[in-house]
Amino acid sequence: MQTNPNAPERAPIISLASTKGGVGKTTLAYVLATALARRLAVRDAGDPELRHPDRPVIVCIDADPNRTLSEALRLTGMPEIRITESDGERLLPDLRMAQSEARIVIIDLEGSANQAMLYAAGKSDLVLVPAQPSRFDVVEAVKTVGVVRQAADLVGRDILYRVVLSRTPVLRQRVADHSRSQFHKAGLPLLGVELVQRTAFQAMTYTGEPPFRQDPAGGAAANVEALVDEVGGLLDLTLPPVGAGEGRAVAEAAEA
Repeated sequence: MQTNPNAPERAPIISLASTKGGVGKTTLAYVLATALARRLAVRDAGDPELRHPDRPVIVCIDADPNRTLSEALRLTGMPEIRITESDGERLLPDLRMAQSEARIVIIDLEGSANQAMLYAAGKSDLVLVPAQPSRFDVVEAVKTVGVVRQAADLVGRDILYRVVLSRTPVLRQRVADHSRSQFHKAGLPLLGVELVQRTAFQAMTYTGEPPFRQDPAGGAAANVEALVDEVGGLLDLTLPPVGAGEGRAVAEAAEA
């Protein structure tokens, strides 16, 4: 059976998972969605054939009952991002629909080990496990990775995952270094880029202003771009670099 060379590529799926709430899942989902949408918008701007105004670049599936991600993205108002609110019963059909529409799908899961996490992990190309630098978060990350491994066993394939340290101090501290060593001892691979503790990350989900709008040349925006670069590399995504001026132009175009 021959495949259609003109058929669209399957949209990669990124899930944000943790068996514990309050670790930064929604923050990570938000910065990934807004930064990836901005990068792809810059790429598409140079090729009219890639522009599909009626189709989203990113579909974010909010499977957390708190709906914090949905509310923040609606405030942000980026037309490149479509939001779908889901739960364990609707997740699989919602995911199929999202993959048929978008170029990247991001799933924000509830902070507990449940059926939705198992389903999402089984469909994902990459599972990111946010964790703060504490002993308790090491324990919860081990539990979360256990669910990912169960999903991998069910679907019969390896599932790529990384722990992402969040809310780490800007200046390295002994407790954070100790937590990093504990993750390594537990055999959990860490993403090379961490989300550090910055005011911009605390404010953005309330204001709907991602770091590239708050301060395009600031430390938070640079932190996000470095994180997106690493995630893109793990998924073999072609992402153009975006300078501060380009980012501002795209943000203004999205608001127009």
